[in-house]
Amino acid sequence: MTTVIKPVQLAGLKQAAYVMECLVIGQSKEEIVRRLEGDGQLVDMWISFLRHNHWMEETVKGWSITTKGAAWSRNAKSSQTV
Repeated sequence: MTTVIKPVQLAGLKQAAYVMECLVIGQSKEEIVRRLEGDGQLVDMWISFLRHNHWMEETVKGWSITTKGAAWSRNAKSSQTV
């Protein structure tokens, strides 16, 4: 059984993790905004948050997760309840 998660229903840092994963797989900011019901300001805020905390960085090849971001992401996923 597959559970479909609506990104707009994610709470707190789970939205940040969602944005981070979307950027890493190459989705554009505009695609992410559409999935979060057109809330561009929210996406900008999460991108800023991820950069500021050194969890992600943007390179000429695209977005990548830092070591710190990978550790945080693993912890966030392990604490999720199904």
